[in-house]
Amino acid sequence: MTQQSPSKTELLERRAERELVREGKTVLEERRDLLAQLMLEQIAITESLYRQRDRLFDQVRGQVRRAAMRHGLSGIERHASEATTVPDPGWYRENRLGIHWLGAKLPQTPATPRVLPSGLDVSLELAAAVAALQELLDKLLRLAQAESNLSRLIDFFRRTQRRVNALDHIILPEIERDIKDIEDIMDEMERGDLVRSLLIKRAQDRDAG
Repeated sequence: MTQQSPSKTELLERRAERELVREGKTVLEERRDLLAQLMLEQIAITESLYRQRDRLFDQVRGQVRRAAMRHGLSGIERHASEATTVPDPGWYRENRLGIHWLGAKLPQTPATPRVLPSGLDVSLELAAAVAALQELLDKLLRLAQAESNLSRLIDFFRRTQRRVNALDHIILPEIERDIKDIEDIMDEMERGDLVRSLLIKRAQDRDAG
């Protein structure tokens, strides 16, 4: 606030500024709430993918153990499972609430197995392990996507919350103090003007009498 005597215009400007800041704070709070909701949804997705990853890893480990028990460690080399193709994640970016959201066009169905060369035996255990690994790879790609998006959400949520806190605890209180100071000074000036008017009126009445 300036050191000069405040004016009605200055008071109106500060009040208008206060309303503008309040509106901005409301918009930021709404965005923060949307981010919080999106963050909770992404946490649920990520936790589900963690559980699926652990389940598939246990399946792979169990099938490999059974293959080793059936064929022996050296015998595994003489067997082959149906080879599958590695899926292309098809990464892309999109904008969600101002966040660069990572997306992936992952295949929804398992890849088509390739035909094995003649003369190779197929181990059912190894085939099951490879199938589980294929699904595990898909889940790991989705998990990487989910973790990346969750990290961005958390960062953006924290920045938005800091802005809300700055408006709520710093900017708005400063404006409120300025408004109160201006109002107090103007009230004091009005009282001073009223006292002077009364003194002048009394002097005029005394002179007239």
